[in-house]
Amino acid sequence: MPTISTQLRAVNVCLTHDPSLAGLYRAVDDFALALDAPILSFDDGRCDRRLLGATERCPVVRIPAGAGWLSRDCHVVSASAAQQAETAIADAGLLVVHSLFRGHAPWAASAARRLGVPYWAVPHGCLDPWGLSQRRWLKRAWLAAYGAAYFSGAERVVFATRREAEKAEPWIPADRGVVVHWPVEVREIKDRDIRRQRFRDRLGIRDTERLLLSVGRLHSMKRPIETVATFCAAASDNCHLAMVGMDGDITAAQVEAAIPTACMQRVHVVGSLAGDELQDAYVAADGFISLSFRENFGYAVADAVAHGLPVILSPGHDLAHELPQCGGKLAFGWLLPDDSLVSASEAINGFCRMPAAQGANIYTAAAAWARDNLSWERFRGALQSLRDRGASA
Repeated sequence: MPTISTQLRAVNVCLTHDPSLAGLYRAVDDFALALDAPILSFDDGRCDRRLLGATERCPVVRIPAGAGWLSRDCHVVSASAAQQAETAIADAGLLVVHSLFRGHAPWAASAARRLGVPYWAVPHGCLDPWGLSQRRWLKRAWLAAYGAAYFSGAERVVFATRREAEKAEPWIPADRGVVVHWPVEVREIKDRDIRRQRFRDRLGIRDTERLLLSVGRLHSMKRPIETVATFCAAASDNCHLAMVGMDGDITAAQVEAAIPTACMQRVHVVGSLAGDELQDAYVAADGFISLSFRENFGYAVADAVAHGLPVILSPGHDLAHELPQCGGKLAFGWLLPDDSLVSASEAINGFCRMPAAQGANIYTAAAAWARDNLSWERFRGALQSLRDRGASA
C-alpha cells in the first residue's frame, strides 16, 4: 500500500469517489486540485473502479470496504481498511473529510487525533432538513453518537453556501463554520454560434424556438418527471425542453414514457453528457430549470449562471438565495416561492414570454456575477488561506 505524498500536507477522505455521484465527485476533485491534495476513497466494493484511474484528474488511493453487513457500505471501517488507510495518511498534516453518516468520518477524526493534525469537515448538504428527513432515524442516531464530538473536534466546517451553513447551525460550534463557494469555469466561447447550432440540429430545434435545459442525475429528489409534466402543461408550442443526465433511481426510459403524446417532439431526453458536449447544451439553451427538493450548491445551476442563462429554481437551491435580487425577485430569472407545480408553471410561462432583450441583459449580468463569485482562483485562494492560517496557528 503506497504512502500518499503530501507536499502541501493535506489528504481528502471520502466515500466511493465515483463519477456517478456527479456533484459530490466534482467537489471532492476540486478540493484535491485546489489544495494539491490526493484523495483517500473508502470504496463500497460494488464494482471494480480500478479503470477510473485513467480518467481521474488527481491521485486517488482506493481502500476496499469490508465484507460484513456493516462494513461493506462503510457504516463502520473494518480493521483491514483502517490499517491500509493509516498507512496511506502517515505523512498527512491535514485531513479534509467529505460527507457524514458513515464510518469514514469518525475514523478520520480519530486518525487526526492520533497523528496530532487538524481535520476539516465538509458536510456537502448532509445537514439540510430535507436530507435529514430521509432515513431519519439512522442519521439522527449517527448525530447522537458522533456529531457533537466530530464537529467540535474539526478545525473548520466548510460549507458551499451561506444558506447551507445556516441550516447546519444546530449542530456546528459557533466559531467553526466557514463558507467557500465551489468553483465553476467561466470563459469566453469563441465558436458559440456554431456550437449552439450543432446541439440544436442534433435535437431538431429551430433557432427561432426557445430551449429550456435541465441538467442533473435522473433522481426522484430532482423531480425530472414532474419537470416534464409541468413543462408540457405550461410551455408554449415554440419552446422545447432538454433533459440531460445519467440514470438514477429514475431511468431515461421512465422519463420518456411520461412525455404526453402532444409534446413528444418538444421534450428531449438526451442522457448523460460531459465535457464539450455538455457545454454545447448550455450554449444552445435559452434558459435553465431545476425543481430539485435540495441542492446545497448545485454545480448545474452554477454552470447555467456562468453561461448567462435565465434560471427557474425551486426554493431548495441554496445558491439561488445568494444570487442578486431586483425588486424582490431573482435578477437572473425565477426563484420559486414553494415546491408547487403551480409556481413552476407560472415561471415556465414567464420564460416563454420573456422578451429577447431581457434575456440578453441576464446573459451579461449572470456571467459577470459568476466571474466575481465562483471563479477557480477565488476558491483555491480561500482554501489555501484557511490551510495556511491553520498551519501557523
